[in-house]
Amino acid sequence: MLAHTLDVKASQPLDLCHALGTLRDRYPECYVFAVSNGQGQSFIGASPERLIELRDRHLVTDALAGSAPRGCSLIDDQALGNQLLGSKKDGHEHRVVIDFIRDTLWELGLTPQMASLPHLLQLPNIQHLRTLITAEVPKDLHLLEILAALHPTPAVAGMSRDIAQQLIQHHEPFERHLYAAPLGWIDHQGNGEFTVGIRSALINGSRARLYAGAGIVAGSDPQRELAEIKLKLHTLLDALL
Repeated sequence: MLAHTLDVKASQPLDLCHALGTLRDRYPECYVFAVSNGQGQSFIGASPERLIELRDRHLVTDALAGSAPRGCSLIDDQALGNQLLGSKKDGHEHRVVIDFIRDTLWELGLTPQMASLPHLLQLPNIQHLRTLITAEVPKDLHLLEILAALHPTPAVAGMSRDIAQQLIQHHEPFERHLYAAPLGWIDHQGNGEFTVGIRSALINGSRARLYAGAGIVAGSDPQRELAEIKLKLHTLLDALL
């Protein structure tokens, strides 16, 4: 995935509480998050992507890749959703992520199960292909070991990862910082949940840097990918300003 940034400056310090409340109201299906470095900077966002959830040794992870806008009417919306489900380009992008997650879990000694066929995760301004993958985890395998193996997935770092990350560093003229990083929690029993820090922004007083990206595969249309990035950037821009 190649990412893009948008730098904005407001006339007064940005209201983080208001922004987070707006994101929570508008995107109840997403993980709304905020972290601070204690030096006046905060990283906030509303991510639709669950990287890993582990509760009572039952693991759930999402393959989330392939996107389309929402329609202005019910008929248009259904047509766009059906087009996404039948798209060869988006299907290939989605399959790359599925295969990576499945193979990674196998290498950890787990037996991944496809809990569903690809289905639509529909957000107010965009919809994605999502497939749920589950596995039972033995007590001697810690959540952080699984997390370290899964991150970064091809959805944010490409495939193969070594080559793709070199290309990302060459073509992205900025540091990602916490963008696309795993963010979440873990308890003393080993339960936990982590999301991927996408649809996010780095806030510093009245300034903000917004991050969004799009998966590039064979058959990608540059104009469509750019339109997708703009849709994702508006997730944060509308909440902040």
